[in-house]
Amino acid sequence: MSDQHPRPTRRQLLGGGIAALTAPAAAATFTSPALADPAPAGPARGGPAPAAPAPSGPSADVAASLTDLGPALEVVNVRSVEFGTLPDGRAVVLAISNGSPATFSVVDALTGERIFGTQIEGAEIGGFITTAPDGTVYFSCRSPMNGGLFSLDPDTFEITLLAEDIDGQSVLYDGTIGEDGRLYFGTYPDAKVMAYDPASGDIQDYGTQTADADYVFGLGIVDGRIWAGTGPVPHLLEIDPDTGERSELEPPEHVMDGTDWFTAIEQRGNLVFVRLSPRGEYDMAVYDQLAGAWLEEIVGGTFDTAPTAVDRLNRVYYLEGDVLMAYDLRMRKALSVGFEDSELREQLAGAVGTYGIAAGEELPGLPAFTVIGLNTDGHLWTYSVRRGQGEVVTADVLPSPAGAHSIGSGPDGAVYMGAYLSSGVMGRIDPDTEEIESLRGPKQGDAIIAHGDQLVVSSYPGAVVHTGDPSADWSDFEQILQLGRGAPNYQDRIFGLVPVGDRLAAGSVPDYGQLGGALTLVDPATGQTEFHRDVVEQQSIVTLAHRDGLIYGGTSVHGGLSTTPAQETARVLIWDVEAASLVSAEEVVPDAEVIPELAFGPDGLLWGLASEGTVFALDPATGAVVDRITTDLSFGNTWGRQTSLFARESEGCLYAAGGGALLRIDPDAGTTEVLVDDDVHHAALGGNDRIYIAGEINVYRLEE
Repeated sequence: MSDQHPRPTRRQLLGGGIAALTAPAAAATFTSPALADPAPAGPARGGPAPAAPAPSGPSADVAASLTDLGPALEVVNVRSVEFGTLPDGRAVVLAISNGSPATFSVVDALTGERIFGTQIEGAEIGGFITTAPDGTVYFSCRSPMNGGLFSLDPDTFEITLLAEDIDGQSVLYDGTIGEDGRLYFGTYPDAKVMAYDPASGDIQDYGTQTADADYVFGLGIVDGRIWAGTGPVPHLLEIDPDTGERSELEPPEHVMDGTDWFTAIEQRGNLVFVRLSPRGEYDMAVYDQLAGAWLEEIVGGTFDTAPTAVDRLNRVYYLEGDVLMAYDLRMRKALSVGFEDSELREQLAGAVGTYGIAAGEELPGLPAFTVIGLNTDGHLWTYSVRRGQGEVVTADVLPSPAGAHSIGSGPDGAVYMGAYLSSGVMGRIDPDTEEIESLRGPKQGDAIIAHGDQLVVSSYPGAVVHTGDPSADWSDFEQILQLGRGAPNYQDRIFGLVPVGDRLAAGSVPDYGQLGGALTLVDPATGQTEFHRDVVEQQSIVTLAHRDGLIYGGTSVHGGLSTTPAQETARVLIWDVEAASLVSAEEVVPDAEVIPELAFGPDGLLWGLASEGTVFALDPATGAVVDRITTDLSFGNTWGRQTSLFARESEGCLYAAGGGALLRIDPDAGTTEVLVDDDVHHAALGGNDRIYIAGEINVYRLEE
């Protein structure tokens, strides 16, 4: 089957044929003349980035003005890594750092010096990076652009946009060069396999691989044939690249037990390493091509990093968590290389992870039996397997500004900001100086509150909660809760946190492919937990408030990603803490899919936001609605992100962020007033009684 644009329908593509898609007639190019020459080594974190285009920023109504405090964060956040060699023989690291916008850097692998760097306008998140035999580098980026496919010329460092939004695919995964020189990759949301032909510029569409999964997440070439892995419903498929004919591989029960995703596929010699999730984190199964069978041993807890090429000892190297290991292809077994007891491991402690490693034999200038890796925060490390020693240098990866993913006030009066899928950072606004400080933190902070003198931060993935002294280093914070993906709890994100006496209550969103969030109470002192799933059947719990022994929760009809809601309307629940039972769960606003925020007002009523734009108030004793105010805004998306609601006791009002605006709610008059009408992502009240607004990138103080 061959089909030119307009794009094929899903039904047409389920047949398994090949649809040829034409690449864009004119390819856009990105160049960075100011950065094309080698950049001088700067301070740690790579020195200043080139000035980004100034965001438009929020616009204030006549009732208010804003003071710009600068970017919420400026970070190196490398999650896409490839090692290679330039035409002049230099060993290099190719790195995409996520940010606004994302950056692409070429760094000398021996010194850490930046050779080239540029911003990728229109993209905030990197995807795969892979190198063709002729040295051409291919990579993908996304958000806000849909599925951008790029190439980089290693001689000129010219970057070309080859294609974007290919047949409506928003993400491109696991690009791999085939034996025919074509680039193969998987997609989301239609679980496609596609191939780009550098000779013609055409893109071949192998169609949607299965109707019950949205992602082809893992893809590899095994003896000339395409292996494609899907999720969150797991299928492992083998595809003939010439005909598009496919068949389903059927791994045995010990491989499939607990597997929801096939996340990566790499052939090394006669073995195929297939990584799985959410079995713990990433586990790795091994298929023996010679025997035509899967090995019995599952390698547990591997990180999201491909094994290296095979070295002279017939070994590959891979990561188990933060520990470098070897896998012997002859003995079919994993071996220690002493990394777990090395000083290098201690030096790298606290890093989110290493998203690319290579063996020394692959790169000129590196000794044999040496492994090199680049961490998310830009630390470039090498480890000698023979000597059991290593060293770290700071790679001059081009950083970029990043906006706040979450915001909340700490017990010290400072305002804290979480980052989206970061290298392990948070931002803090000092209440006295209003300077923004970059701190260590979780990979993604989702909710931030104070509990007594402790700062509490929830994080993704796995629905995790940490607490600690806000003046302490993040390494000293204690993890008090991890609900975890997969059995038995199936929870992934915590957006609702509230103190309940000595305990904390958490409201959560379930794992990919799951409906049914949870209400969990945890004692930070003892770790004792009380877990209640499906408090409101098949709905997530996204916001919480507490008073007088009752927990109030706002729900979302949406579950984890790749789910279809089973209910139509979100609810406000009331939970009796002492009785550990549900008092009520009522619809308060018809047609609202999410109740993203709840907060007590100065009048003692429980105020809330509904996703379709209503501000409402409840009598906390009865749960009855006593006031509704209609606005022209929308206060929610899937889980009610980018909303805030808090009371300001000094003036007897509440403030709400939602729909890109900041509102002041007068509970006595029952009215709302728009103070800022654009680019409001979050808002918080600092200990200095000042209101801070997080825009797309920068943070602002509200002046009145």
